[in-house]
Amino acid sequence: MKFLTLRIYRHSVILMLACFFAFSVEAQLEFSISPTPVGSGARAAGMADAFGAVADDATAASWNPAGLVQLERPEFSIVGEWNSVTDHFSAALPNPNRGEHDLSTTNLNFASFTYPLPMLLAGRNSVVSITYQNRFDLTRAFDANLHTSLPDFGIESDLNFDFDQDGALGVISPAYAIELTHNLSIGVAVNFWRSSFISENSWDQTITVDTSTTFDGGTPDTTHGVTLDEYEDFEGENFTAGLLWNVAPKWNLSLRYDSGFTGDVDFKKTITQENSLVPDIPTQTFAFDQEMSMPDTIGFGVAYRHNDRLTLALHVSRTDWNDFYLEDPSGKKTSLVDGTDLSNPDTYTHFDPTHSIRFGAEYVFIPKNTDSELKYLWSLRGGLIYDEEPASDRSTFDPNSSGHGTPDRFYGYALGVGLQAFRRVNIDLAYQYRRGDDVKSDRVRGLPGFSEDYRQHRVILSSIIYF
Repeated sequence: MKFLTLRIYRHSVILMLACFFAFSVEAQLEFSISPTPVGSGARAAGMADAFGAVADDATAASWNPAGLVQLERPEFSIVGEWNSVTDHFSAALPNPNRGEHDLSTTNLNFASFTYPLPMLLAGRNSVVSITYQNRFDLTRAFDANLHTSLPDFGIESDLNFDFDQDGALGVISPAYAIELTHNLSIGVAVNFWRSSFISENSWDQTITVDTSTTFDGGTPDTTHGVTLDEYEDFEGENFTAGLLWNVAPKWNLSLRYDSGFTGDVDFKKTITQENSLVPDIPTQTFAFDQEMSMPDTIGFGVAYRHNDRLTLALHVSRTDWNDFYLEDPSGKKTSLVDGTDLSNPDTYTHFDPTHSIRFGAEYVFIPKNTDSELKYLWSLRGGLIYDEEPASDRSTFDPNSSGHGTPDRFYGYALGVGLQAFRRVNIDLAYQYRRGDDVKSDRVRGLPGFSEDYRQHRVILSSIIYF
């Protein structure tokens, strides 16, 4: 009887451990691309997304709506994207554990139609557009196998932690831009975050925890737990405002502001558990509406057009992630960065703002003799990326103390090529590489020393048709 009691107690501890890991990433939202708001298009991507002060094609509404006034004829654009993420991770437990995971997705990233209005408004040019953009790809996954050996106690334990997140958030955005002066323009895009035939604006998180523990070489005690969190039909509205100023003949300055907002999301949690010692554990289900708060972002850009061939551009942005959380009907605010309770001043995490710095260049191969018709026009692009993502210093989670959020740092580069044919069609291709070492230590709280080496590859293909 004493042995059975000890076994049940030991297995209960293992079960609680499994449940702890299942809840340790609750409400955290993982991004498969940078969470900093950026626009779309392979031309911009080839310039490392330093496009806010350029913004002179059909993707302009997604970068800086004010840039739309530079368009002189109707344009249609469509953008596809392939994204691949590789995680190499480790955790410092009694026995060191390592692993890796690869994941890739393909999606429609952007589509737009832009139309310069034929009638002047107060003597000024103005342009309208309608766009769809897949703002955030939320497909992430990893699988950690953790082994712990305590020979002094006769315990051998294996734990498998599987995290699978799938979904996306997209917007449909009408935009308008107008010249204030010959050198100054403003624009605004109203972003409707809605489910549609293009995007469901939803995401699911499935967390599976399996444990197997033996005591003195006996029969293994096993647990199997699955937690499914479903976030459906996210709805909200915000705006992207832009300013573009041709401050000197070769210099453009830009300002972009993405407003923070609160949207509604339907939430459902389902918990299923199996235990070799405790059969017939009932499934638990909870469902209620939540409010999701998204932070605001401000960005500044500068572009130098040396001549018709060479353009250099820089873009810097800042985001405050303390406003990135879910709020349940009781008023509890749970951080979507590290899952902590932001409504409790004794335990919340204060996140430092993140910054993004992107530098890019474009060179157009214009022939010296321009008297002949330009049937084909080639462009070459490149750039450098410094990017930060919100994070907290909570690799070991203490629920009774507050925490600090120091951003994770990522670095990368971009390459791109473009072809314009008969002044009617642009075809652009870009590649981006982005990496971060020893990042995301708060991804699985409670695992001492958990960190990832992150590698991302993106290929973006886009086409613009001029009418």
